[in-house]
Amino acid sequence: MARAFKENLSQYVDRILKEKHLSRHDVKLRSGGEITDSYVSGIISGTATNLSVSKLKALALGLRVDEWELIRVAFGLSEERQAAPVADQSHNLMLVDISKKSVLSTDLAEIVQEVMKLSPADRAVVLRLVKKLSKGYGKTQRKRRSS
Repeated sequence: MARAFKENLSQYVDRILKEKHLSRHDVKLRSGGEITDSYVSGIISGTATNLSVSKLKALALGLRVDEWELIRVAFGLSEERQAAPVADQSHNLMLVDISKKSVLSTDLAEIVQEVMKLSPADRAVVLRLVKKLSKGYGKTQRKRRSS
């Protein structure tokens, strides 16, 4: 269903609850207790911020919605970005989780944002490059310690 405006997570959760005639307690029960009804209330009110991937997954389970749809809404991603191949999805979740950590340095957060804009094929190229760079960095560090 196309929306004329971009929903934030609070609006999305509230809408799904109403559409499915669910209470916050229903979400808790459906998630197997992985998310509490008070946490759902915090999401709706906007007081629960910096949600982890595990909380988003529990919320998706409790609402019985697609995890990727919920993550797309939570991070304000456009719909075309959710079409990543299954093999890439675990990496996407890690990037999403990393990008939401408040301890990230500004430059690392910027790198993550730019990488998320890339196609899956381009992300694979970047990953190979980063792995090569990190291997070279490790060798440099070992040489310095030996000296």
